[in-house]
Amino acid sequence: MMANKALAAFYYPEGIAVIGASRNPGKAGYQVVKNLTQGSYNGPVYPVNPAVGDVLGHKCYPSLGSIEGRVSLIIITTPADQVVDIFREAARRGDVRAAIVVSAGFSETKDPAKIAMEKEFLALAGQAGIRILGPNCTGVINTANGLDTTIEPTVAQTRGGISIYSQSGAMGGSILLFMEDQPVPLGFNKWTHSGNTCDLDVIDVLEYYGADPGTETILLYTEAINKGRQFMELARQIAPRKTILVLKVGRTELGVKAAYSHTGALAGSNQVYEAAFRKCGVLRMLNLEEMVDTAKALAMQPLPRGNRICILTEAGGPGTIAMDELGTSPLVTLAEISPAGQQRLHGVVPPISIVCQPQGYIDITAAAMEEHHARALQCVLEEDGVDGVILLSVPPTYLKPESLAGAIIEAVRGYNKPVLTCLLAGQWVREARRMLEAAGLPTYATPDRAARAMINMVQRQEYLRGLEVK
Repeated sequence: MMANKALAAFYYPEGIAVIGASRNPGKAGYQVVKNLTQGSYNGPVYPVNPAVGDVLGHKCYPSLGSIEGRVSLIIITTPADQVVDIFREAARRGDVRAAIVVSAGFSETKDPAKIAMEKEFLALAGQAGIRILGPNCTGVINTANGLDTTIEPTVAQTRGGISIYSQSGAMGGSILLFMEDQPVPLGFNKWTHSGNTCDLDVIDVLEYYGADPGTETILLYTEAINKGRQFMELARQIAPRKTILVLKVGRTELGVKAAYSHTGALAGSNQVYEAAFRKCGVLRMLNLEEMVDTAKALAMQPLPRGNRICILTEAGGPGTIAMDELGTSPLVTLAEISPAGQQRLHGVVPPISIVCQPQGYIDITAAAMEEHHARALQCVLEEDGVDGVILLSVPPTYLKPESLAGAIIEAVRGYNKPVLTCLLAGQWVREARRMLEAAGLPTYATPDRAARAMINMVQRQEYLRGLEVK
């Protein structure tokens, strides 16, 4: 639990010094001060730069040592050759417990002299009891107190139960932007970028998130896990309580080379990772869209009780795409609609509808209006043989998407089964998608993405069920 105590200084600092603070909007030292001081964070922030008197209206200090108030976190944005001396000064202060090294130009360069420089400041930090995120790192965001240490574009800090770790700043920032760009922004709790991971790494952050009461779902982007056994054991302890989604790159030989070029870390065997993730209850994601799609489903809907999924579609093409995606998973089967249920469906859908051909697949056709969608949805949700529903529709010009969304929202009230929706497409259905998500019904841009999110929900449920059997 030592990492938990150390990481608390990053998310809940008592005072922050930004070393290399700048008035130049093109510099990292400007963006860090901006993100720290122009949001909702109200803790002490001390810009450090001997050449200027203030940055963004905040007094600048000539050195770290000249700051009178307590400093538990330092953020270093200077050139790489100044970093060792900064750690010497931090060690002399005695109150610094955490450091975010934004500066790049260390082990990732493969230059022996720069690798040695990284080892030198790491040794100084270790002797002083200072833990490090980085180098080549943008740090953390904590929506609980409005903290944002990053150089990323300022994001809306919508609160939620998702916490994110990324070894890549660009990918970590992209995850946040994808979440913000949903019809209703998807909230998060904490965000961490570790860069070169000279000290703290994915295992340390995973341990912290696992113990964090505000974190319900954990998203990890990583290029290498150097302590595989330790990761697997930790994930096995956390997975029964919190869902862990991992986007682990390096699935191919070319990907392994790119990962090594980026951080200087070897990506490892893809087959070994696959087996380890399955064994310890981690869900592996193939891309950013799948990660955010799955996190959204988990945040908004209950898990299915089993693996029997019904596809309810207004159009044959999208229905077929969703069927194809479900067919990629051996865990998922189509739902069983009882003879009585099929009879009820025939009574509420247009006469030309195709009901349970095959079983669990219902195409209510383009003749379907709002009431047809709503009543058909209620019929399948009432079926004991249905554990989850994927609802697909391409609203024609005579079916107003907002009216359809309202009917769907009313139809699902009182049912405790996951319903994932896909309304196609674009501006025509944008407001309807916003309405659905505001009511807790996740929406997806394409049928295959909705189906993949449902597959991952089934996989999560199957894992938890396996724990109950044991």
